[in-house]
Amino acid sequence: MSRRDAKKKKLANRRSYYELTFVGFIFAGIAVFVLIAAVNSQTNILFWALGVVTGALMLAAIVGNLLLKNLVVQRAVAGHGVAGESLDVHYRLTNPKRWLPGCAIRITEARYKGAIELVPDGYCLHLGPRQSTLVMAHLIPANRGIIELREQRVCSSFPLGFITRALHVMQVQRIVVYPRIGFLSRQLLARSRTFSSSGSMTSLRSEGSDEFFSLREYVPGDPIRSIHWKRSARTGQLVVRNMTSDSPPTIVVVVDLRFWTTTQNGVELAEKAIELAAAWICRGLMDHFSVGLQIPGNPRPTPTMINSSRGQRQVLLESLAQIEVASIRPQTVSPNFEKQAKYAEYVIINLKGEDARFDMVPPGCAYTLLSMDDPNAHEWVSYTPRKTQTPPEPTATESAAPNTTKTTVAAAP
Repeated sequence: MSRRDAKKKKLANRRSYYELTFVGFIFAGIAVFVLIAAVNSQTNILFWALGVVTGALMLAAIVGNLLLKNLVVQRAVAGHGVAGESLDVHYRLTNPKRWLPGCAIRITEARYKGAIELVPDGYCLHLGPRQSTLVMAHLIPANRGIIELREQRVCSSFPLGFITRALHVMQVQRIVVYPRIGFLSRQLLARSRTFSSSGSMTSLRSEGSDEFFSLREYVPGDPIRSIHWKRSARTGQLVVRNMTSDSPPTIVVVVDLRFWTTTQNGVELAEKAIELAAAWICRGLMDHFSVGLQIPGNPRPTPTMINSSRGQRQVLLESLAQIEVASIRPQTVSPNFEKQAKYAEYVIINLKGEDARFDMVPPGCAYTLLSMDDPNAHEWVSYTPRKTQTPPEPTATESAAPNTTKTTVAAAP
């Protein structure tokens, strides 16, 4: 790319303009009053005063333009956040000019998509020539979903405060906002078969080498060390030992929102159900359990992987963050079960107990049903009290147990 093309691309992503501040409006009104008085009276002193006022306005416009000329702005922000929690946004300002500094620079977001409770607002008092600085601001998402930051607004009213020189820089960044993450009550955890004991448990599958599971006939290819010699000598046929392996418990969280249209306050209960699912996922992964997620009726693909890896939390919470309640279809979407899913416990979170469906639970699996219309549902999850959020000063810096909750085992057909 040639230098001319690079300059055209840079200008296409930047636009600038002037704004009159409140003080500037007053000053402009005084200038108009002086102009009228000078024309009517033809007094030299008034023409001289008019020249001073006009010169001050021109000086403010010219100096403001020189201070922001060629200023480079870059935004850095994490790819995800949590609803209601502060997220740090860093703006790197670079002044490539040789002589002129930048003074009293304020930077914020001009255009964005999504619900934001606190818009980032940073301030840089002085930026010397050929210097770079890091300005930190805070962003607070109002709720879960996707936030798209599009344009940064850089402005300065230096030196007189009459005219603001504003510069808009296009830089699109996408932030996934997770649901609020709370703490599950001990009484609620006690209802779950998986959380009633800690640590790993013996798998029901016969593959492994940790504990004895059963005996079976020898098959060519079986290791010689697995042969049970005493039983083989007694029966006259080779018999081998089947062993099991210790594996962490498996939880599959099912967020069933298919009947939100027929439920009173369905959208509000759906949001609470999603937050409850996020708490279960985080608690399970914190205890090193294998965790999966199912969202029946969701047109968006849901990850089918069930594991306890480090990236599983991000994958599952991103799926919860991008649920669009209005697009949930009432019909069941056939889930893709993995082999280990039939040994899991299913935590079913729905909106009403009378609308409970167990079509996503394999036969023989234990499940825990949580209905958001339960009178004690507000005690299931607790959140850390939020501090009163006030816009930061401009700085520049490098329960009780639920009644309807039940745990049972689905009968085999």
